[in-house]
Amino acid sequence: MVSDPTHPYEVLDVFTDTPLQGNPLAVFIDGETIPSRLMQATARELNLSETVFLLPGEDDFDAQLRIFTPQT
Repeated sequence: MVSDPTHPYEVLDVFTDTPLQGNPLAVFIDGETIPSRLMQATARELNLSETVFLLPGEDDFDAQLRIFTPQT
């Protein structure tokens, strides 16, 4: 786990069952604390294939997420 005290996040290995293999993915557990204007900049800074920000759900959904690549 990699963390920032202000905006904690984890880097997960996806598409594999072997640690340190597969596709690294950053997941910000409390994406609600990160302003939208900083999400793309954060993804660009981390420079992973994808960065995910988890947000509270609305209506019948438990959660929402926003997915960013370094470019979009």
